[in-house]
Amino acid sequence: MSFDNIIGNDKNKVFLNKIISSNNTVHSYMFEGIEGIGKSIFARDFAKMLLCTGENKTDCKTCKSCLEFDNNNNPDCIQIKPEGKVIKIEQIRHMQEKILEKPIVSNKKVYIIDDADFMTKEAQNCLLKTLEEPPKYAIIILVLSNESKILNTIKSRCMKIIFEKLKKEELKRYALENFNKDQIKESMIENAIRKYK
Repeated sequence: MSFDNIIGNDKNKVFLNKIISSNNTVHSYMFEGIEGIGKSIFARDFAKMLLCTGENKTDCKTCKSCLEFDNNNNPDCIQIKPEGKVIKIEQIRHMQEKILEKPIVSNKKVYIIDDADFMTKEAQNCLLKTLEEPPKYAIIILVLSNESKILNTIKSRCMKIIFEKLKKEELKRYALENFNKDQIKESMIENAIRKYK
């Protein structure tokens, strides 16, 4: 765990691990950065650690919460994704109903809203009510690429974590560690850098 499977953004890894070890969480986070650099994976790893009931939350593989999380059936972590091209108000209303139900396995519930910048204005206004008065056990993570599409009233209630573009050295190191050296061409790394810069 502890974000080891993600390349780049080491400062965010340190910061999020510190939140876990100090148990100093807030109710809402905003993970913002360009598409494709691992924000959703960061959000899932962070959620797993938040929900962990073991002693070592950054390296637990045995507690009920982590085992269920790894099998994609932890009832205390819910991911919301766009239906079609948008996240609709009905999806947020459903979340509001479910968020009132207490956690089952952990002492927290985590909601990850992927592509949160695809929420309609109505959905955002609906979410605002929950962000203003969330249940004590609830944590909401907004994952997005374009914060200009998010209402200022929502942004002001979230701890913003910015994800930086990946560096050439990080991509190269990852490629060399995970693929056959003979199959990697410099042009492949250059294409990846162009995509994520």
